Amino acid sequence: MKFFCGLLIAVFMFTSCGTMRLHKTFDFAEINDAKSLNGYYLNRIKTDNYTRSILSCFRINDYADFVTIVSENPNEIKLIYQSDSSKQEKIFTGEMKKNYFEIYFSNRKFVIPLLYSTYDIERIRIGKSKEGKLLIRDYSCQCGNLLLLAGGYCYETPYILPYSTEYKDYMPLQQNGLWGYSDSLGNIVIPVKYDFASIFEQNVARVKFNNKWGLINKQGEEVTPIKYDEISVIDTLCVPSIFRVSIEKKTGILDINGNELIPVIYDYIGYNFSNNPDYLEAIRLGDKWGRATRTQVVIPAIYSENVSFYGDRVLVKRDGKYYIVDKDGYEYETKGIGTMRDPILKTKRKIQLDEQKIE
Repeated sequence: MKFFCGLLIAVFMFTSCGTMRLHKTFDFAEINDAKSLNGYYLNRIKTDNYTRSILSCFRINDYADFVTIVSENPNEIKLIYQSDSSKQEKIFTGEMKKNYFEIYFSNRKFVIPLLYSTYDIERIRIGKSKEGKLLIRDYSCQCGNLLLLAGGYCYETPYILPYSTEYKDYMPLQQNGLWGYSDSLGNIVIPVKYDFASIFEQNVARVKFNNKWGLINKQGEEVTPIKYDEISVIDTLCVPSIFRVSIEKKTGILDINGNELIPVIYDYIGYNFSNNPDYLEAIRLGDKWGRATRTQVVIPAIYSENVSFYGDRVLVKRDGKYYIVDKDGYEYETKGIGTMRDPILKTKRKIQLDEQKIE
């Protein structure tokens, strides 16, 4: 009986997604207190699949080039950053542990030993790497178990973020409420005249002037007219970068040279371009749907409904009929029942962009 109980407990501990499964702290360097984290940091780092930032680790959706971390109280960390043209300050309460500062965004657990458990945990640990850079270990757990059946996920990802001094290009400079750029010696190289200015990446920068946005090069020349209501980098470290822009609530995509890869006419463009450049993301024009990659519209917005994916094909609906469209922009009539359909190959036709109706 003792053997059986011990075995049952061991199996429960193995199948459960409890918080003890991911608690890596070996890569934190020794620090005395949270004040050791004080500094001015570049707000991004590229992982294998996407970019991440200090702000996103803290569950903040704002964009900023740099972030200042300040600890004025033993159990608090303050983030200071410039978002668009306004200064932001966010304070987070946590606890100093051995060699790291720990912050919980959620920490809900319910456990009936051997029978049932559920975990909802979002947590970061902030310290210094062995090389002296900012190290954030981001932990997330949404899981549980019923008897021996377990489900959900637990993962912990480390991010190393550099000091601002690792940025070697022209630096945004603010004087009397306006922005320009200086070189590494502090000399003004682009006049201080903008409402806001971001850092240079791949030789272009986003600037705001008279409440409109555009791109400039390192000579201070306009790469695009400064005419957009919004302009944001879809992936700051993707080469070459692309930008999401909008004018009067219509959205499009620019390349780094200011060319409109996807014209600024759409009411919606999805957000997954940075993860896979060939992914067919949803677009919407009025009440019609289509698909686009990060560089072009592949399936014009002429369909009343996106039904489902069939591998690299999409089941759509137009004028009450089902069609299958592929990643090359060809449409097929279908046969089958309900949404379980196959393409009729002899009906293949190329969809034309001018089939879209711009209202």
